[in-house]
Formats: sequence, C-alpha cells, structure tokens
Amino acid sequence: MSEVNASDTRRIESIDDVIDTYAGVGADAKAGIEVELAFFDPESADLAPMTIAQNKVAKNTTNAEYDGDFVRNEPTSEMLEVGSIARGPKDLRMIMDDTNKKIVCLTQKAATIGLKRSYFQHLPNKSAADLLNNVMDIERYQAFFAPPRKDMQAIAAYFSVCKSNQVSISYRSPGHLLENVRRLYCLAPFLFMITDNAAPFNEGHAFTGHVGMHHRTSLKDRGGVPPYIYSAKTGDDYIHGHGDHVINNPLFVYYDEHGKLIRLPSGTWTSFNKLREQGLNTATNYFFAESILWPDIKIAALKDENNQVVNHRYEARMFGVGLHQHQTALLLTATLAFDPEFAKQVDILLARSGLNQMQPKTLQKPLEAAYKAAQNHNGRFLNVPYGNTTMLAFAQKFATLIENSTYLEGLEDELGPLLTICHTGCTDSKVNALLFNTLESALTFQRDYDPVIFKNPNLCAYTLFEKQLKKLK
Repeated sequence: MSEVNASDTRRIESIDDVIDTYAGVGADAKAGIEVELAFFDPESADLAPMTIAQNKVAKNTTNAEYDGDFVRNEPTSEMLEVGSIARGPKDLRMIMDDTNKKIVCLTQKAATIGLKRSYFQHLPNKSAADLLNNVMDIERYQAFFAPPRKDMQAIAAYFSVCKSNQVSISYRSPGHLLENVRRLYCLAPFLFMITDNAAPFNEGHAFTGHVGMHHRTSLKDRGGVPPYIYSAKTGDDYIHGHGDHVINNPLFVYYDEHGKLIRLPSGTWTSFNKLREQGLNTATNYFFAESILWPDIKIAALKDENNQVVNHRYEARMFGVGLHQHQTALLLTATLAFDPEFAKQVDILLARSGLNQMQPKTLQKPLEAAYKAAQNHNGRFLNVPYGNTTMLAFAQKFATLIENSTYLEGLEDELGPLLTICHTGCTDSKVNALLFNTLESALTFQRDYDPVIFKNPNLCAYTLFEKQLKKLK
C-alpha cells in the first residue's frame, strides 16, 4: 500500500483539478516490480510467522546494505516487499538482476536472525486472525487493521493472507494506458493462473480453487474489474471513469485538516464527495481515496522526491510469488506495453478466443465467466473454460507468440518457466497440489527445503520437481 502526502491541502473539486497528473510520461516510460515475500521461523513448532521485531531487523539491515529503502512494510509483520529500480523498455535484464540481488540480500539478512522465506506464496497454515495479531506499527496500517472493523474482516484477511507480485508501467499517454489496461484485464484470469504458487490450502484448510482470487472478492467495487473498462472509448474516458470511482470510493479512514488519519466506526462510511461538507476535499484525501482502490490493474501515483504526485502509472497486481514469478510477471507486462507487434498478436488471439477488445461492451460476460472459472477451478487448473476455448489451449498458442517476440530475444533462459507452464499446463500451484496433498506434507517441505533453490529464478516447480513428478505417473 502506497503512502500519501498528508499535508497537500489544495482543494479538489473534480479530477480536472489534477488531470495533468494523468497525462502520461511520453517517451520516458519505465517498468518496475514489487515482490511481496513471507518469512517464518523454521525452528518453531508451528512455523511461526516473522514477528514485528524481526521484521524491523530484516528490513533495516537489508536497506542499510543498499543505502536505500527498497524493502518496505506491508500491513502484517510476516511480510516484506522488495521494490526494484524503474528502468526503460530496453533494460528488462537490469531490472531483473536488481530485483534478484535485493531478494537474495533480504533472504540472507532474514536467515541471520533465524528466519526462512516461505516456499509458497503464502503461509498455508496461518489464518488471517493469526497474522492480524501482528499489524505493523505504521499509522496507516494501524488505522486500517489494528484491529479490523467488523465490516472489514474479509478485506483484512485478503491483505494479510495473500501475497503477490506487482508490475508497474509509467504509461506514455492516456491511449497507451487504456489499451494496456483493457488487454491486461482480458488476460487477468490466465495470468492469475499461470503464476499461482499457492499450496492447496487456505488458512489451514484444504482449498481447490485460486486462493488469491477467492480473497480478492472481498474488495467488491474497490477491486476486481471496474465497469468503465467496458464503456471507455478513449483513454480520457477511462481516466475520467477512474476519477469518478475515486471520488465516490467508500472511505473508512480519511485525513482531517491537521493531516491526522481519522478512522470511522464499523458500519460508518464517507467518501471524498462527502468530505466536501467538511472542507476536506483536499489533494491529500483525493490521492488517499485513489490509493485504497485495489482493482486487478490499479492506477497509482508517481511521486517526486518531495512526495508530490506528478504523474500516474498502472500496476498489474495478479501475479503470484515463487521461484520465477517476479521475472515472468515483468517480462509479460513489459512486453505487452513495449512490443506493439506482440501486443497486436495477443489482441488477435484474445479476439479469436471470444474476448474482442474492439467491441468492449461484449467483454463483460465472457470475462466474468473466465474469472469465475479460474477462481473456482476445483483442481482443474488450466483445464477450465476461457472465452470460447480452454485456458490450456490459449496458453499453448500464447507461448508461440512469446517465442516469436523479437523484443524478448536473448531472454530465453528467463522465459523458460513461463513457456514450460504454457506448454505443459503444470502451473506451480498444480505441482504443489500433486506433491503436497496434505497440510502436514506441505509444512514438512516448508520447514526442510533448501533455500538455495531460489538462487535460480529460471526454474518453475515443474522443472524443480521433475524427478518427483515422474514417480507419480
């Protein structure tokens, strides 16, 4: 969750007062990635999550190593987020190398205090209640979740239980924004599935769907797919639809005239629109209302060194966490943004699969069906409907487009996990379900696995466990 400048008291009447911050960055478009990692104590009887005190040590010693603040907090103590450098379209390898070095540094610093990175993207035996016992002592997170309001329990569960990778693109123009966001929404069920690395458990109980998608439904109108993606004819239309969404977004927390966060009691809501009555329709509250919209492709602020919003980016948030997922997520999102020929071919493939972006009003029904099929796959993984085809058939054709992209030449090793998953249908979560079909077996592996496996991000679970999988046949 991003912070806002609590002292920006400019009055905002509509998005038009800040419309310049949505203009795009022109030729200076960049990509970057954030990776959420969960840590636990392998020597404890119940694989106890990283504590608040341990979190501070791991974060501070890692940031001191790099003389920066690339390791950031999330709401609960078991999780830390690694942020990459942001670089241009020709610098994907630089971004990946930077991210990998930072991940290694953090995991090594955590290991020095007896902690281990979760192999799975979540802690499969821990409930939201377990994790929310340790909300970080940061004003924003304390106001949100310490403790959660009764009517915010499900949202709090999402932010504590689920971990993800998020890829940001500082878009070139409003048109560039819309074409990429709409394309990413059409691909979202597929991207959720091919990067999932959950164990087949949710909060300690057997679960045969997509855990992250399941918890995201709690976000309701502030998450998922915003309806104006189906009606926007231009990038400006989409931005104004987003502005209306921000202004009417139900708020349970807001900033008062002194820059202090005010938390409303359970069952009570306000909005940026309603805050006008108190004269609190400030830039601070506008950008705060924007920051607590969490759709699967988020519009988020770009800030200068003084924490002032100077532009915006889009953030693809549907990627799981594991061996390769941060690289896979970056390569996919950046190629869609920066390789026009690849994007064109993906659009043709989507249209042939029943998701025709040239007719956006026709997208809602098939996209909702695809989301539902992925979320509730019931152990079928890629063998679920996707438009007028199956996700596996789509994946195999998608892999051919990846292999033909000239933009990705020289990155064959990094693309290996993605192509393996697309060709075989063996997502990391499918492999996890095959190998760890009891909670005890998942936790035994979690406790005993050798973290050295993470030194090679060009592996997926299928290649890592190929020998064990052959024994199952």
